Amino acid sequence: MFELVKTVHVVRFLPLALCLCFFCVGSSQAQTIPELKISIEKKNYSLKEILNKISSKANIRFSYNPKRMKTDRKVDYQAIDKSVSEIMIDLAMHYDFQYSVVEDQVVLKPGAKSQKTEESLVTLHGYIRSKTDGEALIGATLFFKELKTGTVTNSAGFFSITLPAGSYEITASFIGYRPVVKTVVIPISTMENILLMEEPPVLDEIIVTPAEEDVEQVEVSKVNIKPSAVEERPALFGEMDVVKSLESVPGFKLHSEGSTFYYVRGGQRDQNLVLMDDSPIYNPSHLLGLFSTIIPDAVTDINIYKGDIPASMGGRLSSTLEIHTKKGNDQVTQIWGNLGVTSTRVGVEGPIKKNTSSYLVSGRFSRLKWIFQGLDPAINKFNFYDLTGKINFKLNSGNRIFFSFYTGADNYFSGNNGINWANRALTFRWNAILSNRLFLKTTLSASGYDYNLYTNVAEDERWNSHISNINLKSDFSYFVKPQSEITFGVGLNGYRFNPGNLQRGSINQQVSNTSVRNSLEFVLYGNQELFLNKHWGLNYGIRFSTWTNTGEAFEYQFDSAGNPLDTTYYQAGESYITFANLEPRITLQYLVNEHASLKASYMRNVQNIHLISNSISPFTSLDVWLPSSYHIQPQRADQLTLGYHDAHRQTGITWVVESFYKRMYNQIEYENHAMLLVNPLFENQLRFGTGTAYGFELQVKKEQGRLRGMAGYSYARAKRKFEDINDGRPFNAFGDRPNQINLALSYDLNLRWMFSLDWNYMTGAPYSSPISFYRFNDLETPIYGLKNNDRLPDYHRLDVSATWKLNRNLERKFKHSLTFAVYNAYGRKNSVFVNYNKTELGYRDFKIDSNLLENERVISQFFLFQVTPSVSYTFKWR
Repeated sequence: MFELVKTVHVVRFLPLALCLCFFCVGSSQAQTIPELKISIEKKNYSLKEILNKISSKANIRFSYNPKRMKTDRKVDYQAIDKSVSEIMIDLAMHYDFQYSVVEDQVVLKPGAKSQKTEESLVTLHGYIRSKTDGEALIGATLFFKELKTGTVTNSAGFFSITLPAGSYEITASFIGYRPVVKTVVIPISTMENILLMEEPPVLDEIIVTPAEEDVEQVEVSKVNIKPSAVEERPALFGEMDVVKSLESVPGFKLHSEGSTFYYVRGGQRDQNLVLMDDSPIYNPSHLLGLFSTIIPDAVTDINIYKGDIPASMGGRLSSTLEIHTKKGNDQVTQIWGNLGVTSTRVGVEGPIKKNTSSYLVSGRFSRLKWIFQGLDPAINKFNFYDLTGKINFKLNSGNRIFFSFYTGADNYFSGNNGINWANRALTFRWNAILSNRLFLKTTLSASGYDYNLYTNVAEDERWNSHISNINLKSDFSYFVKPQSEITFGVGLNGYRFNPGNLQRGSINQQVSNTSVRNSLEFVLYGNQELFLNKHWGLNYGIRFSTWTNTGEAFEYQFDSAGNPLDTTYYQAGESYITFANLEPRITLQYLVNEHASLKASYMRNVQNIHLISNSISPFTSLDVWLPSSYHIQPQRADQLTLGYHDAHRQTGITWVVESFYKRMYNQIEYENHAMLLVNPLFENQLRFGTGTAYGFELQVKKEQGRLRGMAGYSYARAKRKFEDINDGRPFNAFGDRPNQINLALSYDLNLRWMFSLDWNYMTGAPYSSPISFYRFNDLETPIYGLKNNDRLPDYHRLDVSATWKLNRNLERKFKHSLTFAVYNAYGRKNSVFVNYNKTELGYRDFKIDSNLLENERVISQFFLFQVTPSVSYTFKWR
């Protein structure tokens, strides 16, 4: 009984006892924290550093939970002959914490504001640009030392990162530029623009820290090529070429010698999207494919996507080549140019108003007419040209607008016949910072391509094919926090297709009867990249699109045997068929350590515009485009990718290993001997099937130092299967080149001499060879077996070049250099075609067979270039 009463009394007086304890603890604070006066010199201290100083000087023990207390945040603080209690009151205000004295130690806990996490977060946003010319540095990194995290600039050079308020040491870096390290105090959300200086040339080898954003970003199968790397490479006739530089990228396979057509991971050449300032370029080739339309002088950034194509860039199955042109130097006027064997290039850029607006104009003009007129006096026009321009205006700190254009054409006429083709593109873009976390890029663009085959120049009689489009889209980037970014957007696109009609006269009187098609496309997409923890990252998104064909148009109807049954007409503006598609994509990343990661990706792509051409010639620009319709279903591809990415700090070397598997549906082939030109019923000659591609790719890259370069190897297969072709058996796709080896090296011997070497190898292209011949009515006819049953000889080529800077004083405003190059240095005869209808009488002496009993049949091969030397002169003044 006594024990029970005692317990009841203890419980009854427990609240009072607790109150007395708390009162005693609170009252003892002033007594326990000594009035000892100390000094702390003015410096950017973290709370942890200040507490350690107080502990050592005043013999006070501090206790706190490091997970709840942010003791790494720095603040400028100074105390001169202040008591410890006064210092603690100051610190509590500066660092927002509460403290109490418990026995012989001071216990710290977060203050009321710190417990409300969102209230203590601020956002730092801005642009990273080149100090020399004001160009946005796309893909520049911004690293925060205290947080051990960072961010990367987007396609406009914009960054945004949300973090706790405080003081941080930041490092901004970009390949080819000197890093900037600075301390910033961010008490509230603010804008901070950062300027980087180009790295001057050096002779001593340096230790390079490679760009690790590729390792840390949750994406696969993306390759960035700097325009400076393109300029360093040896080139045919000295013509620097963006598209041809892709042959150094594993997975990209050029059609053949002297061609700009390319194939990516088993796809067809029309499954590659080329974007210049967000405008599609449908045929990026000059001189029947010998050169591309894109030159690096006016380019600031080149991105290549072989897989994991951003949802904002859909529309093709295999790849996207994204090219950003320079905005123009907004600091000083500069003029540059190049005089080569086949063409002259010249450009000028400069400020309209310094730091506010600028312009750029660049042109290339061929000088080939006199060469070919010597071979054929009937040639009266033989040229190509490119013209690129851009102008931009800074409206205020958060808004900038851009206008850019491109036009290029080829003209080849002899007598009363000829061909010409032309690309045109026009873009208006508005970049806007809507808030410190929300960025908007709105683009209005238009582009077109025309091909004309003149049969009678005097009467202006020609066969014309045409494709054009106008696009309006808005892309939003919302930077939630350093570990999360959301991108989303909407687009509306209009297309017009002329698959080929005979036209006569200046009024374009249509002679043949092939329908012009019109289409509307609506696109909505969203994507989020986030880091789940320090090891796992996730990037997922979806693209939704609708494709609608509209009148005025007509469509032929066919029976199951391909015979025409009827023609259906549609009025102007009338919608008559719609396709809707969802294109999901997801990438998962595991960060093994700070320089290595494992990645896995799935992506679905849909394509609604289709190139109709059964030619395998590398020298044709006769392109016929058609939209998805009753007779052509949208092409679709599903691709899986696994990859390992690694960046070595000491050596500056990055390397990537990726394997992929791609399945393609509704692929297009043609029946044997299909007639596509001047045939309004050509759609009944199309055949549809599937494609499969798989393989692995290895790439090693070093982008800085005296020795720079890229090496790659890939093993990949590409098969196609159609019920009505090859007896329904799978056959090798034209892009099936199992083995590919690439090596590109550049070496600075000294400040004035730079040497480059390229070596490329790939398995020969598949083709269909006859298995026998027979004669009928004195005509020799080949008999073919399986499709693509043979291969051309393996392709390999070595190119070398040396660039000599003519300036002894490299600081002069006027700089010029000579480049000596040899294309195909060891004279490899790389076959482009194989002929079976000729007999060899002697070296390079052939005749058509007339009597097989007397003449032995041999196979003749056509090649383009053996050893081809060139010299070019380049200048630049600023």
